[in-house]
Amino acid sequence: MALIFFDIDGTLWDRENVIPDSTKTALHMLKANGHQIFLCSGRTRVFIQSEELFSLNFDGVLSGCGTHIEYHGEELLYKKIDDELLARSVQMFYDYKMPMVMEGRDQLFMDADIISNDAYGRFLLEVMGAYIQPIRNNQAGWEASKFSILIGGTKYSEVIEALKDDYEFLVHGDIVMEAVPKGYSKATAIACICDILNADRSETYAFGDSANDLDMLDFVGTGIVMGNGTDVAKAHADYVTDDIHADGIYNACRHFSLI
Repeated sequence: MALIFFDIDGTLWDRENVIPDSTKTALHMLKANGHQIFLCSGRTRVFIQSEELFSLNFDGVLSGCGTHIEYHGEELLYKKIDDELLARSVQMFYDYKMPMVMEGRDQLFMDADIISNDAYGRFLLEVMGAYIQPIRNNQAGWEASKFSILIGGTKYSEVIEALKDDYEFLVHGDIVMEAVPKGYSKATAIACICDILNADRSETYAFGDSANDLDMLDFVGTGIVMGNGTDVAKAHADYVTDDIHADGIYNACRHFSLI
């Protein structure tokens, strides 16, 4: 039995949230062959709501870059950023004029008037409106395990230096970066699942496509990057498969005799 971990965006589905039929077939075949499959996403749990995704019968959800773990519906771990660090971080992002999304288990927090200037912010407001609360004047309600921060045109390297002891920063080009509590990552979540299931790392596989997948690609026995993935992700791959819409997941599963 193998444990197989899947990033969501750019891996399981495309920019329009379309999951290829070949991917659905591969996941059903993996389950039929006795393997366990997991979502392993940078998204926090509140931002994983797709009924189509959950119809694929995942055994667990590792979300928020390793800050939240569910296995067969049971919550095994949740890392909440403590109140003092949360307040200090928010103030610093304000000081550097960096629009942010504070990402929690149950809510997303953002300043709608600021974040709506960005296309991604407008997308979040449209699709996650019921789960969004304001940041300003709402400190008593804050609850978060990570941040996504828009960094275009800012001195974000100074922020990274100031908060380097508190967060791991995952920088995506010069557009956005994620701030994840120090000591947490997709890899630490996978290690936790391996310990619980007494599974050997050599029997683990991960599929990813971008910068926040690097740690899990390096950790698992076999790291697989989609053909549409970034060059930096491909540099960490044991195997580069085809594009998402060229049956990339299905073909890789066949290549490694998982299906």
